[in-house]
Amino acid sequence: MTSLDAYLAKATLAGPERTLPGSEAHYKTFGTESVDPASPRFDRPLSIDSCMWVASCTKLMTAIAALQCVEKGLLTLDDDISTVLPEWKKEDRTILRGFDEATGAPKLEAAQGKVSLRTLLTHSSGLGYAFMNESMHKYIKYKVANGWKIESELLCPDEPIPLLFEPGTSWAYGIGTDWAGKMVERASGLTLGEFMDKNIWKPLGITGATFRILERPDIRDRQAEMTIRTTDADGKAAVGPHPKPYFPEKTSADHGGGGVFTNPRDFFKVLVACVDSSPILLTPASYELLCEPSLSEASAAAFQAFRTASAEAASAAAEKRGTPMAIPAAKRLNVALGGGLNLDDVPGGRSAGTIAWGGLPNLSWTVDRKAGVAMLYASQMLPPGEPLSAWVVRKLEAEIYSGAFFEGAVRLTANE
Repeated sequence: MTSLDAYLAKATLAGPERTLPGSEAHYKTFGTESVDPASPRFDRPLSIDSCMWVASCTKLMTAIAALQCVEKGLLTLDDDISTVLPEWKKEDRTILRGFDEATGAPKLEAAQGKVSLRTLLTHSSGLGYAFMNESMHKYIKYKVANGWKIESELLCPDEPIPLLFEPGTSWAYGIGTDWAGKMVERASGLTLGEFMDKNIWKPLGITGATFRILERPDIRDRQAEMTIRTTDADGKAAVGPHPKPYFPEKTSADHGGGGVFTNPRDFFKVLVACVDSSPILLTPASYELLCEPSLSEASAAAFQAFRTASAEAASAAAEKRGTPMAIPAAKRLNVALGGGLNLDDVPGGRSAGTIAWGGLPNLSWTVDRKAGVAMLYASQMLPPGEPLSAWVVRKLEAEIYSGAFFEGAVRLTANE
């Protein structure tokens, strides 16, 4: 089978046969910062210092920030969030149970369960993303039609919204981490960006990370542009420029669920610190918390079903394309505070106890503390969950664990 290097070099060549805009595998880069011939970034090679919207990769840093607050006694994992976020009064919490057919008004039921920092970080609180959940999308649409103002369905509203289920009884990807970030802010008296800069970024030597990219022209000048991959009626794929930034570059808050802009070099420092259990960030006990199963049995079953369906769809697409997955997907799954967790070894890949997640424009990271492996695949391509990107990530994992990836890889020192 063709090596990943050879595949990516061909797939990112400019021209009608291009199928990927640009991708990064630490430390190998392919492609350019733009696929738009009219852009000044069209001929600029993608590099490990190219700025990207890392989207939900932000969640790992928010989880670390939250655990730092737990260590300081500023937050607890299992108390009700109303002790820190008084707007989340227990008596005011509701669950969305449908909509009135005549008026379109949401049907709300009083919630009984406890929302905690742990459920926020593990997406078992009942808070969902409107852009991923039709019921929540319909709720937001109804509220906006009745005078509610929001910046984007990608962003966390400034006030509580209904839950999709009783906390701890299911799993839904959503804005829980954004509210966890707000808890860090309330507990510390700092904005989330200020807290991360003081307690994560500066200690790790990270200089190219921000929630406020318009305030950092030095970072924005290196920003890779968003692209979109499409497939025509004959199944032929192509990549082109996305017409506008997918994520709002000007927001009123630091969104802990997906608001950071940074470069792969700097984000990788966070992954390495987690693999090494660096005391710069957390205590040994907190690293264990970051990486241990944290879902109830019911929530774990819901997450297992969600991820199994995603993996099966990606594998089916790969088979149809004639490029089967290099290694199988993880089988038994759970969620840790830091990300998705596989409970068994993957043949040819990650160890049991590995946490992993990614970001909407097809970024993917892995922290395997047992094997000493940190892996990052970084791109700026829509749509999210794109099956070719899923294949590349699985191929990358196989080559890293076999050692094949390191032929021709650039090794940077800690000071570079």
